[in-house]
Amino acid sequence: MSYELAQKYADFQIPKEIKQAYKSGVQLVGSLGFTKMMMFANENQITNDDIDYYMNRKPQRQEDETVEQMKLRGKFSQALYKYRAYLYDYSVYEKQN
Repeated sequence: MSYELAQKYADFQIPKEIKQAYKSGVQLVGSLGFTKMMMFANENQITNDDIDYYMNRKPQRQEDETVEQMKLRGKFSQALYKYRAYLYDYSVYEKQN
């Protein structure tokens, strides 16, 4: 895995129509951050492995990353942590008979 998901998340923009709806006071699903994460996860097919990878990275700079990459990864990890209950697929852990 690489830092490409964190970079994609940083570059991801929600559609202008949705931003305008929030500005006019219409709350569609949840907060703007929640909407961004859900749309991003749906578009990029975030898996449990992706979530686990970013959640288990140390919050310090890795040898192969720049300071900016570390900051992007940190913001992405925080967003994943905040919304993991909505993103994580717990059905893979259900007992199978």
